Amino acid sequence: MDPSPINSAERRRTGRIMLAGVLFTLLFALLSRGFYHPDEHFQILEYARLKLFGAETTDYMPWEYHAMMRPGIQPFIAWALGRLLLAAGLYTPFALVALLQLLSAALSSAVLIVLFRTVHGELGTECRRRWFLFTGFFLWCMAYLHVHFTAELFAGNLLVLLAALTLRSRQAAREREFRWGAALGLVAGLTFAVRYQAGFALAGYGIWLLIYDRRRRLFAGMVPGVCLALAAGLCADYWLYGEWTLVPLNYLRENILNSHMDEFGVSPWWYYFTEAFSEGGYITGAVLLAATVWFFVRRPRHVVTWMLLPFLFVHFLLGHKELRFFFPALFFAPYFLVLFAGAFPQRIFAGRAWRWTVGAAAAANLCACVYAVATGREDMAFHRMMRDYCRGGSAVVALDVTGDWNLYSYLQLVKKRCMVDARFYMPQNLTLRHTNSPEQLERTARELAAAGERVVVLSGDPALAEKSALPLRKLWWNPYPGWIRRWFNFNDWTRFPVQNKNVYEVRLPAAERPDGTVRSAPEGSGAAG
Repeated sequence: MDPSPINSAERRRTGRIMLAGVLFTLLFALLSRGFYHPDEHFQILEYARLKLFGAETTDYMPWEYHAMMRPGIQPFIAWALGRLLLAAGLYTPFALVALLQLLSAALSSAVLIVLFRTVHGELGTECRRRWFLFTGFFLWCMAYLHVHFTAELFAGNLLVLLAALTLRSRQAAREREFRWGAALGLVAGLTFAVRYQAGFALAGYGIWLLIYDRRRRLFAGMVPGVCLALAAGLCADYWLYGEWTLVPLNYLRENILNSHMDEFGVSPWWYYFTEAFSEGGYITGAVLLAATVWFFVRRPRHVVTWMLLPFLFVHFLLGHKELRFFFPALFFAPYFLVLFAGAFPQRIFAGRAWRWTVGAAAAANLCACVYAVATGREDMAFHRMMRDYCRGGSAVVALDVTGDWNLYSYLQLVKKRCMVDARFYMPQNLTLRHTNSPEQLERTARELAAAGERVVVLSGDPALAEKSALPLRKLWWNPYPGWIRRWFNFNDWTRFPVQNKNVYEVRLPAAERPDGTVRSAPEGSGAAG
């Protein structure tokens, strides 16, 4: 498709929007806290921490690690950046996550710009091109997704890049087809190596090539590109697990053949239709769904249609469903939305009602962006509180009861019943110990505290200090900023996210300690009186 010419004035205006969008995305990355789904943490960050610092045992790792079924490329990237931070003396888990989010933001911005430059002629007018950039950079759900270092979002960016490069390659001179093929093969191979479920999209892509774009030199170039990407994935898997293994086959065996993924819940086939509305917003979800269906119907021979239809269809068939499985398709949203809007009579967008609608939508979008960065996940506030509590002091022992979920561990029920630890954010001087009963926890806490150790108890009981025979003092923390708690905390609703995630400091009387002192939390650690 030949792009329509863009004059110098429009090029300057477009460049300013791109610059603002890139800066906004990078700022969103710096301000974002936490992860969307625990897999983002346990399948990347915990793996990277294990390779960075080692461990006396891997028993605390989730079952996927022992089954060797998760790709090693993203943990390797996180490990490499962690090594750089360690070498520079700047390492903290928060710094590493910020760096990974900046990397994701940069990749997402670059891919969006590549897609824009590929399809800007198809968009038609300068107004539509501006809307493409506005929705791609500033729509709250796109801004949120752009900055997360997850397999779904990494693969989504690579699928968009693959589609854009494919459209560009169709205008390539014959003598350059081999090089284009190598680039396409490399991107396709990396997409699969990052997220195996993207193989369904790649299968549709391959069929589209065989039907609509049969070029031998292009195919010949794709072979070394795919092989190079798969070899990189294989080496990353060896680095992660310490032995040669075919991780995609392990994934197929565990999650599909053995149906372990269904142990996390099975949903009906219409789940994605309802969940898109409830989680993405009824208006946003409805518009995105309508635009996607419209694109598939009106562009049945388009490469994006052939990539996404099998990808989405297979996920409808699988029993275990989560909205994040569809995130790779969401990166095409700006393209779908602008083309969908172009199908309507343009007089609809010229009236006062449309301007009021855009203004209200922009205000709601701004509120959603502010809420996303202002709150984040409660986990991050907890980890920062524990970092401050442990900073500059002696060793700290954290105790919990097996099965009592907390932000440092949870009870795994798949394949093997055991506690899985989240050690990535854990301070270096903190040790986590699991006990089998409240009575054992109390005995262990008294023994450790009597020996001079600093001891904290992790519990889901918000009233444990009143019930336990241990002398406990609750460490206060809350994930919401002070201005929210002060002005918008109606009926004390901000207590709900943390009421079952409590930390108590054990404070034995002086007579029970060997040095005759009572240790308290360091100043500013969040201890409640």
